[in-house]
Amino acid sequence: MAERKKLRQEAKVVNEAAELKRREHQKKLHQKIQEEGQARFAGESKTEDDEKPAIFRRYEAYKRESQFPVGVKDLRITVDPKSQVVVVPICGRPVPLHINTLRNVSKNDEGEYVYVRLNLVTPGQIIGKKDELPYEDANANFLHSLTYRSHDTERMTDIFRSIQEMKRNAMKKESERKELEDVVTQSNLIEVKNRRPLRLDNVFVRPAMEGKRVAGVLEIHQNGLRYQSPVRMDQKFDLLFNNIKHLFFQPCDHELVVIVHVHLKQPIMVGKRKTKDVQFYREASDIQFDETGNRKRKYRYGDEDELEAEQEERRRRHALNKEFRAFSERISETSNGAFDVDIPFRELGFYGVPFRANVLCQPTTDCLVQLIDPPFLVITLAEIEIAHLERVQFGLKNFDLVFVFKDFSRPVTHINSIPMDSLESVKDWLNEVEIPYSEGPLNLNWATIMKTVTSDPHSFFEEGGWSFLDNESDADASDVSESESDFQASDLDPSDESEVESDFDDDDGSASGGDEDDDEDEEDDDDED
Repeated sequence: MAERKKLRQEAKVVNEAAELKRREHQKKLHQKIQEEGQARFAGESKTEDDEKPAIFRRYEAYKRESQFPVGVKDLRITVDPKSQVVVVPICGRPVPLHINTLRNVSKNDEGEYVYVRLNLVTPGQIIGKKDELPYEDANANFLHSLTYRSHDTERMTDIFRSIQEMKRNAMKKESERKELEDVVTQSNLIEVKNRRPLRLDNVFVRPAMEGKRVAGVLEIHQNGLRYQSPVRMDQKFDLLFNNIKHLFFQPCDHELVVIVHVHLKQPIMVGKRKTKDVQFYREASDIQFDETGNRKRKYRYGDEDELEAEQEERRRRHALNKEFRAFSERISETSNGAFDVDIPFRELGFYGVPFRANVLCQPTTDCLVQLIDPPFLVITLAEIEIAHLERVQFGLKNFDLVFVFKDFSRPVTHINSIPMDSLESVKDWLNEVEIPYSEGPLNLNWATIMKTVTSDPHSFFEEGGWSFLDNESDADASDVSESESDFQASDLDPSDESEVESDFDDDDGSASGGDEDDDEDEEDDDDED
């Protein structure tokens, strides 16, 4: 039987051949996204006229004079939290100011007087702000601020605090309104009739519902899923099939839970939380099977009992995987093939930090996911424009992975601190799923890069597109080659080098032919005598 040859040179030749093949494939992918970008943004060069004009927002405090609060006739500052209005006297008349027209308020005590200053929102006030107000009328006059003085320190302090609190509440409501802008209102769920719906009992949900953590029931209906809490009948929510983007099943072979995970197209409200990822799970190791501290433990010794417990746990995990996988497949069948069940490939996974914790990111057929620790990570591979590997240089133990999406308005996704041992496997995976990638030694300022790309995508692709990422890596490689050129071998012939080396003695560094020359000189002197 012939022995297998495991030589370093043979392995190196195989790796170099695979690397060369991967580079050729990546060149084709880069050329492809360059052509697609030019075709997608052809003739869409952006000009100043294409920018959306800013809108001067108007706020109506009161529709009728009868809605003014009581006490405005005294021409004193009045705070109306219900209408979010501050009524101030100007030139002997009460003038209502909506809270959104106030930028801030300040109070200052000077001697026996107290001053309250109201700074108003005016056009051109803050340079570089995104929501900078335009000049609707170039000839209009704007009030920049109003200052009031009073002897009544206690009253002016109350007014100052009331305005501050009302301003905080208004900002909070505005942020909640912006956050819930993309939340969709789902249509009604069509329940199954004439039979009981398919159910998955004793499952927990993430994000959790309000109140005590209790296992609920997940049901399959005609056009969606319904989760019902057994504690309160009003604690339920529906997931319609037309809003489900991906469906994942993750077994509990190497984890503590078995999971059916739903990734939505548009976010919904689960309780008081807005989410695009809803997860149903059951713990694989239940406390009722843990015999630590149980009285049976006193009479059970030996390896046979431990082996039996391990086999029992293995059977229980297998039963959980079978039950959850069959249920997820029934969900896919009921949806008439709108989505398939996707299972993560653990052998292709790599550790990284997408948010704050170091977790195992696992590829699936269509996505890259992390479904164990919230917040969850679900990246659709078809939506990725290009991937960039940062901090790839000799001497570092970790590198970062950045995904740029085809929708340039979407922020890039970072997965940081990936071990350098996973570099080749990550490259192979990206190459196999047809995602072009580049690498570089530094972290890039992606906020500035994407701002440049979105400002004029046509010019960006006309000037080379994402090729600047490869240019940086090529430039770094050239710098390394130049630095190594100082240590290259000499161009002399081997024979010349041997002659030069023969002129020196290896022992004391003196000339080896020096003694012979001295003897010849002494003989010449004797002949002359």
